[in-house]
Amino acid sequence: MNRFRDEILEQPEVAARLIQKSRAAIDAFGARYRELRPRGFVIAARGSSDHAALYAKYLFGRRNRALVSLAAPSLFTRYASPPRLDGQCVIGISQSGASPDVVAVVEEAVRQGAMTVAITNDPGSKLASVAELVLALDAGKEQSVPASKTYTASVLGLALMSQAIDGDDAFEAALRRLRNWSCRWMREKSRACRLRKPIPRAFSGSP
Repeated sequence: MNRFRDEILEQPEVAARLIQKSRAAIDAFGARYRELRPRGFVIAARGSSDHAALYAKYLFGRRNRALVSLAAPSLFTRYASPPRLDGQCVIGISQSGASPDVVAVVEEAVRQGAMTVAITNDPGSKLASVAELVLALDAGKEQSVPASKTYTASVLGLALMSQAIDGDDAFEAALRRLRNWSCRWMREKSRACRLRKPIPRAFSGSP
């Protein structure tokens, strides 16, 4: 549990690093998007990354007025009957970059000539190698089973991509304030944990 807590507390620095170091990748995405003008997005993800994909569905829909579909990977693998992806921007989200289902969707998108983006914490992964564009999260190794810093980095990366498509000064300012806000929240959370009194054994439910 302490390891998980430590990784949660790393999130402000991970966010600041991503904003700083991803500029070239985000600019490349924005330029390619404006060049191709995809009709919409198809996002492939599994596990906690699937929740990031759901966030992207509302993000791109609300901010960028784009239609977003969540891929059904079994159509690409088990049933070998993938939908047509031409004219779409296909995004694969996988912290490890090793999810075979996500890789299969992106590989098929490349085969069909669609714009492809990999969002991953491992720029040397299979997913990163097959996608046209890569957004490396640079969150550091995540050892806990529940995703924390890689999940929030994925969400932030998607927000940066949305901003690259349709720039907005207020949204940009909010992204820049994110690190300071999250640092304050983490400090308050840590303080609350230190002040918390242990539950008496008689009420803890332990035998």
